[in-house]
Amino acid sequence: MIAKILNHLRSEWYKYLLEIVVVILGILIAFNLEQWSDARKNKTREIEVLKEFKRALSADLAEIQGNIRMHEYSILSSKIILKVIKEDLPYHDSLDACFGYTHAFSVFSGRVGPIEQLKNTNLAIVSNDSLRLQIITMYDEVYPRIRLVELAIKRDYEQLRDFDRLYFEAYDVDRMSTHLDIPAPPWGIMRPINFSELATKSEYTALLRARISNQMGLLRIHYKPGEKALSNLLVQLDKEITRLE
Repeated sequence: MIAKILNHLRSEWYKYLLEIVVVILGILIAFNLEQWSDARKNKTREIEVLKEFKRALSADLAEIQGNIRMHEYSILSSKIILKVIKEDLPYHDSLDACFGYTHAFSVFSGRVGPIEQLKNTNLAIVSNDSLRLQIITMYDEVYPRIRLVELAIKRDYEQLRDFDRLYFEAYDVDRMSTHLDIPAPPWGIMRPINFSELATKSEYTALLRARISNQMGLLRIHYKPGEKALSNLLVQLDKEITRLE
């Protein structure tokens, strides 16, 4: 019996070998197909993640650019008021928009939804190491530094509010600015009740100078470099999305 089996195997060996090869090839093909499917799913997910970052970072860039314009108006306004006080010039209603902008401060939102979601899943879904590092740096380093300096400017604003009750009328959101270079701020202009007396308050002018210093630091060291970094990051995101698609 055993001899018959051995003789059969010797005569039919190529059939069994072919079956083994077919089975192995089937396993390899199935494995490769599964890997291809997983890679395709990961690629699709990566594109979705990058587009989510692009939407959030584009909104952040627009917000930063708006904040930059607002702080630039605020700095210019404080300088105009200080010049008027220093040169003992008379009050003019064109200053009302400037007084309004002395209360400007920003609270940068920095939409963190995409990065928080990614941290809770897998940061490695962003396969481009350099791009992933740029994204993490933006959220973990650039944004927190901006918010920290914003706190100092908000403290300046809170101190300036102490002068409101004594020297200013309430915000007027309906009046237009009469200043040629400075539009009315969204929260309204401010008309002084007694400008002559306000001009004698050294604490007021000191606060304006402190605001100028803090706002210029925010712009030069944080906001404008952040704007440039965000613009560059969005370009890199576009390139990577195009490459993956």
